[in-house]
Amino acid sequence: MGKKIQDVTITISAIGLIIMLTASVIAITGKLVMTDSLMPAGQDFAFVEVVVQPGDTLWTIAKSQVPDSDPRDVVGSIRDLNQLQSADIFPGQVLTVSVKKSFQPLQLAEGRSTP
Repeated sequence: MGKKIQDVTITISAIGLIIMLTASVIAITGKLVMTDSLMPAGQDFAFVEVVVQPGDTLWTIAKSQVPDSDPRDVVGSIRDLNQLQSADIFPGQVLTVSVKKSFQPLQLAEGRSTP
């Protein structure tokens, strides 16, 4: 009788472990898909570090760093990138922000010719 109970306990534990492993894989895959969807295809992004100043909020940082995007999306991206559990930030904290790269074409100095 004791052996049968032990076998049932091991089986239930194994099934629970398989369920937890499957849930973890689904959560990680979902996180990767969500992170990729925050950055539209065909646009180049760079990561900049912003030092939080007194009076800054995630909203004000989002609006100043990525002014042409919806601040709600940018705040979510900042929270994800910095693994913030809440919107609480403090002066001196360094946050990583994803911003659109700005490309400037190379220009030749006046009076110089190309070989």
